Amino acid sequence: MRYMVVSNQVPNLTQEQNQRLYAAMGVFYNDIPADVTLEGDFIREDRLGSYSVLTVPDRATLDRILAPFDGLVQVEIVPLLPPRAQG
Repeated sequence: MRYMVVSNQVPNLTQEQNQRLYAAMGVFYNDIPADVTLEGDFIREDRLGSYSVLTVPDRATLDRILAPFDGLVQVEIVPLLPPRAQG
């Protein structure tokens, strides 16, 4: 399953929350599970959000990957069609 994840940092995070956010980002980028493909990842110029396209085995996997970001970012998850279905 393929998804676009639109993430926006929650405004006015405390220093401790910012540290948690950056720690979660480190784990996300350095420990992507073998059954997950990060197809594209674009950080906003203001560094307060991102747009990512991921292929995951199921929605539960995506939810598990995003769980460490709860309360730190607002997330919109958009299911995507596979490339062959777009034509």
